[in-house]
Amino acid sequence: MDAHTAQAQEMYDRICLEFFLELDSPVPSWELLQELHGQLKDAELMKEVRERIREQRKVLAQAKPPDIEAGRQCTNPVTCEFYGVCNKPRPEDHIGNLPGLSAQKFQKLKDLGVELIGDIPRNFALTKRQKRAWECVKNGRPWFGKELKDALAGLNYPLYFMDFETLAPALPRFGGMRPYDQMPFQWSVHIQQEPGAVLEHHEFLADNTADPRPEFLRSLLQVIGRKGSIVAYSKGFESGCLKNLAQWFPKHEAQIKAIQERLWDLLAVVRAHVYHPGFMGSFSLKRVLPALVPDMSYEGMEVSEGSEAGLIWEKIIHGQVDAAERKRMREALLVYCKQDTLAMVRLLEVLAGA
Repeated sequence: MDAHTAQAQEMYDRICLEFFLELDSPVPSWELLQELHGQLKDAELMKEVRERIREQRKVLAQAKPPDIEAGRQCTNPVTCEFYGVCNKPRPEDHIGNLPGLSAQKFQKLKDLGVELIGDIPRNFALTKRQKRAWECVKNGRPWFGKELKDALAGLNYPLYFMDFETLAPALPRFGGMRPYDQMPFQWSVHIQQEPGAVLEHHEFLADNTADPRPEFLRSLLQVIGRKGSIVAYSKGFESGCLKNLAQWFPKHEAQIKAIQERLWDLLAVVRAHVYHPGFMGSFSLKRVLPALVPDMSYEGMEVSEGSEAGLIWEKIIHGQVDAAERKRMREALLVYCKQDTLAMVRLLEVLAGA
C-alpha cells in the first residue's frame, strides 16, 4: 500500500517540479498555482490516479494481506509503517548487514543456505569493504586502517565541527528558491582551538516564519573563522547548502566558497579506514557513534533524525503547539543538532587514539 501511495505522490511531485523548473521566477504567484491546478486536472493524469486508487481498494478488501516477500520496497521510496510486521529483527551478523551487498549476492547466499556473515565461504566473491566487514564480524574486533593516521594529518587547527538542519519544501517559499531546495534553518558548531582544548559551542535556530536564510548565514559567518578545518559528516550535504546560499546571497559568495574549501569529511575517513561489527553494514552517524563511542547514542532522544527535525520546526514556527510545548520542542531541536557536532568531536578522539 505504501508503494502505491508513494507512486501517486511521486507523480504529483514530478508535475510540480517540471512546472516550476520552467518558470522564470522560482516563487509561484497565485495565478501560476491556479495553472498548476489545471494541469493536475488533466484527464489522462486523473485516470491513472483513479486506477491506482482502485488497486489500493482491492487490496484493502482482501481478507489477508498480499503474500509478498519483504525486500527493498519496504524502505524505498519511504519506510512502510508496517515495516516491523514483515521484517522481523535480524541478528547483528546477518548477511543483510554486509555493507553494500547487492540483491543478487544476497540471493546467492540465501540459495547456499547462508544467513550469517560468519558462515560466508572464504572464496565467495565480496568487495574489499565487504571482506573487511566479514573479517571484523568473524574476529569480533574493530578494524582501523594503517593509513588512518595519514588521513587525520590533513586536519588543521582550530577545528570547527559543523552540522546543518534543513527543510526541502516542494513549493518554494522565498525568493530565489526552487522546488525541493534545501532551506537551512538550524546549525550547530563546536570549536576546538588546539588538541585537548576545551570545546566552545555555538548554535542558531530560526524562531518564526520569516526567511531563515539571511540570519542563518550571518550568524554562521560570525563564528566559523577564516582558517582551520571544518569537519562535517558527509560534507557534500553542507557544501550543497553553502552553494545554494552563495547563489541566494552573491555578496557573500567569496566567504562561502572559502568555507567550502575548508570542509573535511569525517564520513569519508570512516568509510575508508574504519569498520566495527556494530556498524552492521551502515556508516551513518547514528550507527557509527554508539559502536565507537558506547556512552553516546541517539536512542531515546526526542529528535533523532533530520527528517523529524524539519517536521518539529514547522510546528514551532507555525504556532501549532502551545507555549510550553514550543519551548520543549525548541530545546529538543537544539539538543539534537548539538549532539551531531559533539558526536563528531568524540569520534575524532577515538580515531586519533586508535
